[in-house]
Amino acid sequence: MPLATTHILAVIILVELFRNYFVKDNKKFPKYYILIAAIGAIIPDLDIVAYYILYFFGFTFDQIHKTFFHTLFIPIILFLIGFASLKMNFKSQQTKKMHIKISTIFFIFSFGALIHLFLDFLFDNNLMLFYPFSNFSADFNVVSIFPKELQWLILPTLDGILLLFWIMWMEFKLKISDYF
Repeated sequence: MPLATTHILAVIILVELFRNYFVKDNKKFPKYYILIAAIGAIIPDLDIVAYYILYFFGFTFDQIHKTFFHTLFIPIILFLIGFASLKMNFKSQQTKKMHIKISTIFFIFSFGALIHLFLDFLFDNNLMLFYPFSNFSADFNVVSIFPKELQWLILPTLDGILLLFWIMWMEFKLKISDYF
């Protein structure tokens, strides 16, 4: 299972690349959206928070994790909420002040959750994308391709690579050292 760092950094990097190379306008796509993308990337793992509570009622981790929140329904629901708020032209004073849109927040949440599921599909076992309607599970599990002795290193290495890429991006593209 990819670690939280992998989920967060992968989505942050993808949203930042989209913002930088396609939108190219800080007013249309402010940096707040990157923070929102990081939150969206961990939405499917909110079932871990539920596990902390349900543990005291006799539930096991396997009964809770990778069930309801790790389905395609979560990104679809978030997308539909974004679409509905776009159609209803829903606005708030706080979001208006920060130049962000409620609909875009939900679209980014949806994207983050979808990338989370994709990463779990690539690096984990038995993802039930249509639970509770179907127990059919799917995975690719790239980690299993590596020799058994190296498998435990793959995900932390991926974390390190993504973190290094993000730090270099911040330094060379965003000139982060200019702020210090």
